[in-house]
Amino acid sequence: NEFDNKSIRCSIDDDLVSRIQNELTSSYKQQANKFSMADKFRDGHGLQFLLTTQMEDLMKSQKTVQDAVKRLEGPASKKVIDEATICHLRPVRLPLNNCVFCKADELFTDYESKLFSHTVKGQTAIFEEMIEDEEGLVDDRLPTTSRGLWAVLHEYWMVLRNHVSAIDELGMATERLRVRLPDEPKPKVLHIIEPHEVEQNRVKLLNDQAVAKSQLQKKLGQFLYLTNLEKSQDKATGGLNPEPCPICARPLGQEWAVLTCGHCFCNECIAIIVEQYSVGSRRRAIKCAICRQTTSHTEISYVFTAQASSQDQDIPVKGSHSTKVEAVVRTLKKIQVTDPGAKCLVFSTWQSVLDIIAKALFDNNMEFSQINGIHKFQENLSSFKYEEKINILLLPLHTGSNGLNIIEATHVLLVEPILNPAHELQAIGRVHRIGQTKPTFVHRFLIKSTIEERMQAMLKTAEKR
Repeated sequence: NEFDNKSIRCSIDDDLVSRIQNELTSSYKQQANKFSMADKFRDGHGLQFLLTTQMEDLMKSQKTVQDAVKRLEGPASKKVIDEATICHLRPVRLPLNNCVFCKADELFTDYESKLFSHTVKGQTAIFEEMIEDEEGLVDDRLPTTSRGLWAVLHEYWMVLRNHVSAIDELGMATERLRVRLPDEPKPKVLHIIEPHEVEQNRVKLLNDQAVAKSQLQKKLGQFLYLTNLEKSQDKATGGLNPEPCPICARPLGQEWAVLTCGHCFCNECIAIIVEQYSVGSRRRAIKCAICRQTTSHTEISYVFTAQASSQDQDIPVKGSHSTKVEAVVRTLKKIQVTDPGAKCLVFSTWQSVLDIIAKALFDNNMEFSQINGIHKFQENLSSFKYEEKINILLLPLHTGSNGLNIIEATHVLLVEPILNPAHELQAIGRVHRIGQTKPTFVHRFLIKSTIEERMQAMLKTAEKR
C-alpha cells in the first residue's frame, strides 16, 4: 500500500513537472544561447530548488537596493552634492558613474534584471509573489509586491536624485566664472579655470551669445509669423490677411512670403527682391527690407491660406488631433449628414494610424468597427455589413484590400497615398464591383507641401505613362 501511494505521488509530481515545463516553453520568452527555465529542472525537487534559489537571490538584491536608498535619505551633504556634480551633473568630459546615486542606479538595474527577466506573454510572471521583508520596508506604506516595491523605490530614488540636481542648479545660479588663485589647489569644478583658459572661455561665451541671439531672432520671427497667420484665420476677414505688404502696401491676402525674421511680404515683391537684390558670394540670400536681417533663399517660407468651405468649418470635431485625423473625422461626419446611412471604408497602410483614427472616432461618439488581424475578423466585418448603427469600418490595406466583397459601402477613404496603384485599385474594388448598384466615392487625404503631395504627383505622372 505504501509503495502504491509513493508511486501515485511520483506520478502526480511527474505530471505537474511536465505541465509546468510545457507552460514555460509555450509562454515564456526564450533568450538565444541560454538554457530556458524548462531545461533547468527534471523533477519536483529540482523545481523546488530552482524556485528557492531564485527567490533568495531576488530577496538579497531587493534588500541591497532598500539599504542603498535608505542611505540616501536625509539632507544631502556638501560632499555628496560635489561628488554628484563631478560624476554626472557637470562632468568635465564623460559621466564617471561613481557617485552614490549612480551606484544605487546600478543596483536598481541588477534588481530589475532579476525581477523582470522571466516575462510571460499576457500572463503573470512566476516570481511575482507577495514578498514581505522581515526587517521592515523603507516605509510601512510601501506596497509588498516585488514589482510594486521596485517601482516605488525607484521613484523615491529619482526624487532624491532630482533634489540634489536642484541644489546644484541653485549653486550654478550663484557661481561666477573665476580664475584659480596662485596658492589655491587645482579644482575639480568647472567654474574655476586656469589663467591660460581665460581666452578660450571668452571666445566660447561670445559664440554662445551669438547663437542665443540668433535663436531668439528666429523665435521672434516665428511669433510674428503666427501673429499674422492668426489674423488670416479671422472669419470677419473671410480668411484673408488684411496686413499690408511693407513694400507695395497691398493687402497680403491669401498668399504671402515670410522671412526668418518674421516679416511678411507679398509674393510679387519677394520675387523682385530675389531676382534683383540677392546678396552673398553666390547671390543665394536676401536682406529684409525692414530689419536688414539676412535670409537664404531656401529659408523663405511661402504661406497659402486657401478658404475652406463654410460647410466644412461648421462641422465640429471633438478632441485634439492632427490635421489629417481631424479631416478624416470631419469628412465622415459630413457623409453622415449629407448621405445618412451610407457606409464608409477607411484604409491605411499602417495599423497605428487606424488606431489613432479609432480613438478620434471614439472621442466624437461615432460608431465604428475595426479589423486588425484575424482576431474577430468575421464578427467585426458582419457587424459593419448588417448593423445599421455601424457605418464605418477601419481596414489595414494589406488585410482589407484583397478578396473581400463589401458592396454595402459606397465611400472609400484613403488616409495616405498608396505607392502601388494595384493595391489602391484592390482597395477601391472592395466596393466598386459587380453587384454594386450605387455610385462609389473615393476620398484621398494629402498634407499640402509635404512628401505626400509629391508622391501623389508622381503617381499621377506614372498613370499617364
